[in-house]
Amino acid sequence: MASLQLQRQNYRAVGKSGRRFLLHVPTTAMFELDKAADSVLELLEETGVVSEQDVRGRFDGIFSPDEVCDSLADFLALGIVSAKRKDFGIAPREVKHSPISTLVLTLTTGCNLDCTYCYREDLTTPGKATVMEEATARRAIDLLLKESTGHDRVNVVFFGGEPTTRFPSIRALVPYAEQEAEKLGKKVDFSLTTNASLLTEEMIAFFHAHSFGVSVSMDGDEDINDRYRITIGGKGTHKLVSKNVRRLLAGCTARPVGARVTLSGGNTEVARIYRHLHDELGFAEVGFAPATASNDSPLGLDDGEMRMVIDAMKALGQEYTAAAKRGFRHGFSNMNQLMQDLYSGTRKTVPCGAGIGLLAVGAEGQLALCHRFTGTSFPSFGDVNAGIAQEELSAFLTEAQRLHPACQGCSARSICAGGCYHESYVRHGSAMSPTFSHCDFIREWLDFGIECFGEIMRANPGFFTPNNKALEPYGDEQ
Repeated sequence: MASLQLQRQNYRAVGKSGRRFLLHVPTTAMFELDKAADSVLELLEETGVVSEQDVRGRFDGIFSPDEVCDSLADFLALGIVSAKRKDFGIAPREVKHSPISTLVLTLTTGCNLDCTYCYREDLTTPGKATVMEEATARRAIDLLLKESTGHDRVNVVFFGGEPTTRFPSIRALVPYAEQEAEKLGKKVDFSLTTNASLLTEEMIAFFHAHSFGVSVSMDGDEDINDRYRITIGGKGTHKLVSKNVRRLLAGCTARPVGARVTLSGGNTEVARIYRHLHDELGFAEVGFAPATASNDSPLGLDDGEMRMVIDAMKALGQEYTAAAKRGFRHGFSNMNQLMQDLYSGTRKTVPCGAGIGLLAVGAEGQLALCHRFTGTSFPSFGDVNAGIAQEELSAFLTEAQRLHPACQGCSARSICAGGCYHESYVRHGSAMSPTFSHCDFIREWLDFGIECFGEIMRANPGFFTPNNKALEPYGDEQ
């Protein structure tokens, strides 16, 4: 055979020798390596290039020729070895029209809180807010139903500001959306992201009656939460919010309620936060995300803090893995999402569904790429009156598929695809610039996930079977 070169850019193998799982990066397919394949890969990793003589010298009398040849044939087919460099470049595909299934409605730019790290550029107090008129919201819902070709279910997400300040609008819009969807033979789901400070029994009963997926923004126990999530007057919110959350969890049981935690500078106590929100308050699932901040902002996590967060998330991920081995669901949503991605073979050519399946509507009716871009100077893609600016959206999505040269050899490229558009916009002024500050974290998190996936698969492969409720996501995290 001709000499074969190892193509490190096309795989990632994680685990102990003889018990490794391999991620095929171009397709995100997962493989468990048998002893022969693992040994062949180890030889390739030692030398980088192998000849037939190298293979015979290493494996004669250890593995049969068929075992070695089969392993090499599999690696050749996957592009993990090749006679010359093997890249799986994918030419951008023109997106002429992308049906949407989710529309985020920015009901108001006003919020009754003044969180220290809020990313919204147009945020103001409720009294000074720009609010979405119900006529605008109805046109937005009509647009969603019109543009949801091929989707039997659509999702309306109520967002803000704080959307519960506009509860009368929500109460009016939900039956309108249900009736209009029914005319077309469609079902509509509703989601809400709230700070939970204004919840009433009436709201909770309404959300339960209409099977809302509710996500609560909360950052931990009283000491932690009240450093960051404060009222306009500067007071802490934990006592009020935790009281309302308990009422919400007791009264809104149609769908599990999750919590979303923002980790900003000085807030790294992942385990402590999880224990409070999940174990003490009773949230079904808790997810963590770093604050969106410019490179020189003190609101973001510095390198040392990010290291602490990574280590804490991995410790929590080990708890998730131990629970999954026993067949139980753990409430750590970051880990649940990673396991879903690895199991389903999620393969991204763009970072997320923004513009492909999802758009957001600003308070005055402009169509934004996602909820994070409403109220910014980033170009909009039409409005609820004129419809989606398909030509401009198509151009953006086509360009977004072009992999940055620095990403082409990254093992996480099919999971990350360059990172959040909005974070790139905040950090670099361009939605197309990868968020390089997170690259090491993403790769380390992926490696950890591959190893945990392998552990779960060996101990309890049934955990990953279809329709296993332990692997289904809770609600919609915005």
